Amino acid sequence: MKMKDLQALSMPDLQKKLKDSRQELFNLRFQMATGQLQNHRQIRHVRHDLAQILTEIFLKERTGAPAATPEPASPKPRRRRSATEETA
Repeated sequence: MKMKDLQALSMPDLQKKLKDSRQELFNLRFQMATGQLQNHRQIRHVRHDLAQILTEIFLKERTGAPAATPEPASPKPRRRRSATEETA
């Protein structure tokens, strides 16, 4: 899959592709363990696609509008010493 194709997809579509790719990688690894995998390069191809999908998701999250802007942290109130700490 090309990066331009991934850039055109929406976030829910990318999440679905991510889930599908992870499932496909699991199935290929299972086939490899049982000796049924004919072409071991498929694993590399799926891993490459998975990395591209994750990269695109990360970029969209990073450049997208934040869901909620965090409020500035208010200063913490000073802790009062207990009676046992004052005498020690």
